[in-house]
Amino acid sequence: MFSKKSLIVMVVFMLLLTLLIVPSTMGATRNYTLRLAHICNEGHPIHQGALLFKKTVEEKTNGAVKIQIFPNATLGSAPEFTEQIAVGAVDLGLCTSGQLQVFVPEYAVVMIPFLFEDFDHAHRTLDGEAGQLLAEKAEKKGFMVLGDWEWGFRAITNSKRPINTPEDLRGLKMRVPSEMQLQETFKALGSHNTVVAFPELYMALAQGVVDGQCNPISTIYDQKFYESQKYLAITNHSYNSEMLIMSKRVYDRLPSNYQKILKDAAIEAAPLVRRLTAESEQGLIDEMKAKGMIVTYPDLGAFRDKTEPAIAPIAKFAGEKFTAEFLEYVEAAR
Repeated sequence: MFSKKSLIVMVVFMLLLTLLIVPSTMGATRNYTLRLAHICNEGHPIHQGALLFKKTVEEKTNGAVKIQIFPNATLGSAPEFTEQIAVGAVDLGLCTSGQLQVFVPEYAVVMIPFLFEDFDHAHRTLDGEAGQLLAEKAEKKGFMVLGDWEWGFRAITNSKRPINTPEDLRGLKMRVPSEMQLQETFKALGSHNTVVAFPELYMALAQGVVDGQCNPISTIYDQKFYESQKYLAITNHSYNSEMLIMSKRVYDRLPSNYQKILKDAAIEAAPLVRRLTAESEQGLIDEMKAKGMIVTYPDLGAFRDKTEPAIAPIAKFAGEKFTAEFLEYVEAAR
């Protein structure tokens, strides 16, 4: 026979056990729909990576987690949807290191001019401890960095003249994004610079609001900038990583097994995006030549020397101590 006191203790214990077990069970069976935003069109490597990420997540969760992809800046420009990710209004997004630095200034170091020798050097650096350092900074600001994909090395286009030396940029009206690294870089190169948001860039070039811009080859091609830009210079002056980020608020509400699936799927998609970006470049350059673009390959030594003054303000923006630590990892991976 149980005493009245023993019965009460048993009832309380069973209630506590229920409270511990039921949320876990509910979390494991609940369905989730996550919105993923990016600014690229459906032909861009970034979108192909997003499709692979979606497929992998939905298969590994047996459809319990569904990914809705919103390309072409449907949910706003990258700075706009990145801000929404920070507060949990948008779940996932693809943004460059330059776009994320608005919220996590340490990411500015990735775009120091002529920092990386090539794609492999950038990947060795960012896939290692340097990338982990950056991801930790992002998490403190409300972003989970699920994977480091690819935006690429930037080339310069313009409608006025071929670019062979830094002096050829002097006086050109260049579009720059809000990233201070590119503003400082083109300031050092002597052009007249105007900030234009990415969704407005095609029309700004077509209408002559600006003479030129810089972006990776895949972006120049997919956005059809060649329709108004006669000249393309392969300068590779600044590298942009592209991260798949997630709202930490949303991430923390997911069961741990789904969190792992999201991270694993993001990492699995990275090689596809990187391969498509790198392998497609020469073919895209040839296609743009066929469409009438004049392509130059400047001697980059003079450009390196000319853009050196941009490094100090970038380091100040990102934090000089952090920049020094990051550059050690860059040199170790060289």
